[in-house]
Amino acid sequence: MLLNFSFKNFKSYAGECNFSMLAGRDNTLAGNLVEIDGKERVSKVHIIYGANASGKSSFIDAMKFVQKFVADSNKLLEHMPIQVRPFKFRKNFDAVPSEFNIVFEKDGIKYVYSFSCTKEKVIEENLDVYYSAKPTKIFARKDSNQYKFLKRDEKLLCELKERNLHNKLFLVTAATWNYEPAKPVVEFLLNGLDVLKNIEGERGLAIAKVASIGADDEYKKFCMSLLNNADIGISDFNLEIKEDYGFFGNEALRAYFKAQNRDVDDIFQRKPKTIKVMTYHEIGAEKEKYALNIGEESLGTIRIFEYAPILFDVLKNGKVLFIDEIDRSLHPLLVKHLVKIFLNEKTNPNGAQLIANTHDTNLLDLDLLRRDEIWFAARDDKTGSTEMYPLSDFSPRKTENVEKAYLLGRYGAVPFIAED
Repeated sequence: MLLNFSFKNFKSYAGECNFSMLAGRDNTLAGNLVEIDGKERVSKVHIIYGANASGKSSFIDAMKFVQKFVADSNKLLEHMPIQVRPFKFRKNFDAVPSEFNIVFEKDGIKYVYSFSCTKEKVIEENLDVYYSAKPTKIFARKDSNQYKFLKRDEKLLCELKERNLHNKLFLVTAATWNYEPAKPVVEFLLNGLDVLKNIEGERGLAIAKVASIGADDEYKKFCMSLLNNADIGISDFNLEIKEDYGFFGNEALRAYFKAQNRDVDDIFQRKPKTIKVMTYHEIGAEKEKYALNIGEESLGTIRIFEYAPILFDVLKNGKVLFIDEIDRSLHPLLVKHLVKIFLNEKTNPNGAQLIANTHDTNLLDLDLLRRDEIWFAARDDKTGSTEMYPLSDFSPRKTENVEKAYLLGRYGAVPFIAED
């Protein structure tokens, strides 16, 4: 589970954004929380509000950058730039390091991983692991190439540092060479997180997940539950997953690659897949069944099919899901239903987490979310920098209409609209 994510000097954030999933002392809505080792209570849902261009999406981008840097670190050659995007409304912005820190729990062990970097190099990097109540320092890196290692593993790690570059994460280098303490961190950042910046652009991810899941009964039941709760009127659907050879066709492709002396078997083991979705509607008193291609359905229906395999995977495996604009093309009641799926222990038995931004004020409900589960992003007009803060900073009464108070500007993070 994600416990804390903080960063600074990234996109619209000049100062530190400290985003905590740890619950405060508030005892309301205890079912929204997961208890870890009887000590820490962790939220399953955080929802972020703010005006347009306030920095809500930049927050999602920060986690996306961390995940992508980990995924791409081994691909970087010497002198290749790191794709970090610092806060630009300052002089010499490229010289100021961007900083990132992530705290999470995996298999009963707490990990704290941090790094700072410019476009040219990694400046600092640290990994602490809590095998007990006290942290164990696995490695510390400063000034790009000065390292301090855990004593018992010092010889091995000294060898591994020689395989690292100034623009690469040592964490990834160590994990690549099977250094065990680094592997759970890379595993969590790559496979324990799903970051959806643009659901329309993530169809490939959704298709890959459907292809790996297949049209089994468990997935189909989950998807039909989403559709039924959306009251869309689909009585059934069918998935057809097939290998896609494009316009060449199977035999033509094989002949083409053979002519180039390419390893045909290896290529065809990595065949791309396409997915065809047909929906079925029962119409009239006689319940006659009619079929539609998914492309003929509404945007809202298509969105549910895009979300379904991702949600299924996240909930089944207890992952962390970041969504930019969760309300896009979805009715407010359906957005609330998606949130409730994560909050409900029966539908979310593995403690999956949802972190999303939205303009849908229907979720500003203290009977649904705790005061420390609602966050705001506000951008300072004078500095251009974003600040994020929870509703709990304002100590609203439990009976307060926070939706009305937010729209009136009581918590900030709303647009100022000039009247003519």
